[in-house]
Amino acid sequence: MVVDSLTLRNFRCFSERSFNFDGRLVIIEGPNGSGKSCLLEALHYCCYLRSFRTRLHRDLVQLGNNYFFVRLNVRQTATALNDDIQVGFSEEEGKVVRWNQKVVTSHKELVSQFKVITLVADDIAMIQGEPEVRRDFLNYAMILNDPSFLGRYKTYRQILSQRNSLLMAGGRVDDTFMTWTQQLWDAAAVIRQQRQEYLAHLERVVNMLLATYFADDSQADFRVELSYATKGGADTENFETFWKKFERTQVQTEWQWRRSLFGVHLDDVAIIFQGRRARIYASRGQQKLLAFLLKIAQLQPLSHEGDQRSVEPGILLLDDFMTDFDKVRVERCLATLRHFDVQIFLSTPVDPRAFLNGFDDVTCHIHL
Repeated sequence: MVVDSLTLRNFRCFSERSFNFDGRLVIIEGPNGSGKSCLLEALHYCCYLRSFRTRLHRDLVQLGNNYFFVRLNVRQTATALNDDIQVGFSEEEGKVVRWNQKVVTSHKELVSQFKVITLVADDIAMIQGEPEVRRDFLNYAMILNDPSFLGRYKTYRQILSQRNSLLMAGGRVDDTFMTWTQQLWDAAAVIRQQRQEYLAHLERVVNMLLATYFADDSQADFRVELSYATKGGADTENFETFWKKFERTQVQTEWQWRRSLFGVHLDDVAIIFQGRRARIYASRGQQKLLAFLLKIAQLQPLSHEGDQRSVEPGILLLDDFMTDFDKVRVERCLATLRHFDVQIFLSTPVDPRAFLNGFDDVTCHIHL
């Protein structure tokens, strides 16, 4: 998949601006405040229908206006067909999304066709932040890999909401409560298995990239382990076994706290680097490298035996992420990017010519 052009209207700092992209690597160069991140933000928004900098859609509207509009021309590499994506927002109408002039009503429909992987400076929180950040990363990665996961997770959240409503209202362990409890356990078991499978895939890809592009003979254990951490004792083989222990140890606490104390909305991922927890023991540079590798590992889709889907890997957005790496690390990161045959957008405030070895013949350079 390749983005050939982008048009912005009343989006952040852009009143009306169009861009053409004719390279595999698109360099967006400019001083701070020139709109580099805004351009990437628009591309990101067209996949996720949310920004990576704010949760409020109106914050994306240029001051003095009441709407914004983004238009993309996208070429699917598998079919060589061109598609037109239009996304708009106004206070009066909310969001409107069109794919080839047809209104899109399902986020699954959009993300099935247009996939974006974004890496920004704040993504180091995947390594050093709270469990919620790692859960969000994993959920969005799985949606890009298999958009049907979005529906399964929405169903899970609806079941969780129903069970929490019972806990909020107070009461007792009756048939209704048990029904929602088993439904939550069943839905969580399916999602947990899928998460563990996808984590194993990411671990394989990250370690392959580490061994190929970052190996150092002085570091014998230069590996990553992604370990799934289940909360609430819900990883038992069947519901009956789980419930016997949970009823004895946790149910009264649930009634006191009025919320569910088991399920995949509480689970976490332990990131082990060189045999130790990366959150605590890895240096900031190592943590940033791990965030980089975990993001770009998504560019290699997980396929199942007999799965005939044509999975486009998506485009990659790097928002000023590599500029504080040293020269050797930057060169290795760029070598890693050349491993994937995808379109890459990289914003930088400095002249990029010093680190573009190998990309010179496929580079589009935009000055802001």
